[in-house]
Amino acid sequence: MKDNLTGMSVFTQVVEAKTFSAAADKIGSSKALVSRSVSALERSLSVKLLNRSTRKLSLTEAGTIFYEHCAKIVQEAELARQHVTQVQSEPAGLVRVTAAPAFAARHLLPALTDFHRQHPGIQVRLSCANRSFDLADAGFDIAIRGSFDPSPNLVARKLAVSRLVLCASPAYLEQHGSPRRVEDLRKHDCILFPPLAPKGVWTFRRNDRKQSVKIPVTLETDDMEAVRSAILAGMGVGVLPSHMAGEDLRRGELVPLLRRFRIGAEGGIYLVYLPNRTLPSRVRALIDFLVAWFEPTPSWEAGW
Repeated sequence: MKDNLTGMSVFTQVVEAKTFSAAADKIGSSKALVSRSVSALERSLSVKLLNRSTRKLSLTEAGTIFYEHCAKIVQEAELARQHVTQVQSEPAGLVRVTAAPAFAARHLLPALTDFHRQHPGIQVRLSCANRSFDLADAGFDIAIRGSFDPSPNLVARKLAVSRLVLCASPAYLEQHGSPRRVEDLRKHDCILFPPLAPKGVWTFRRNDRKQSVKIPVTLETDDMEAVRSAILAGMGVGVLPSHMAGEDLRRGELVPLLRRFRIGAEGGIYLVYLPNRTLPSRVRALIDFLVAWFEPTPSWEAGW
């Protein structure tokens, strides 16, 4: 069938050009190859399509009928080629993304706004949730995650650094003073987010030295936005990812504490997707855009 389609295209060109020579020039081939292609088509169909003479070509009765169908088929094939080319050069369609609400609202939505200006044909469906999904089962193309455990079933690209920051509001520090040492935190009101403080303990590192402190808890919550609101309101000292606290720190609404120490392991924001050699162009376009958007230094890491 593949050879027949090629032969149909050549046959159509011959009929419309009226000679083998003119058709060969249009196709960019030789007269001999064009003639052989039409002859091969006739043999495959077991019918004569053209009357050949030294002066001109004319269609047989069968050739006339066949040409009417060939012209439509060749035209549809060309339209299909053009549409595929257009899709490849101008990605379009739906991309399904999942991300944590805090990161989505602050950083992903501004990026998607700019992405839409560049790729108006791509629709993004964003699901905001504070949990990880199995991408294949949930039907997501891309996940934005605050951590990533290596997996052979997923591809991960680090978008940006996001470190943990111990901080408090200026009003709280004016009333209670700033901790100078890790052990000073035992005297402070603390906001606890359990996943960052196993058994109510914050762990700090400086060079090769590690210090842990059991913190007195003023408020415990499983929502990072609630942690941020409580710290801003002056309820106590707390730990936030820099992607959540960066703007508050830059404006002076939060103050970083014990900066010579690092809290926990250095974190990051990861873009995760399923391995696929034939990744749709619309998904590839969003992945490449987001990687470029957040590099080299994300906005939340500057100015404080």
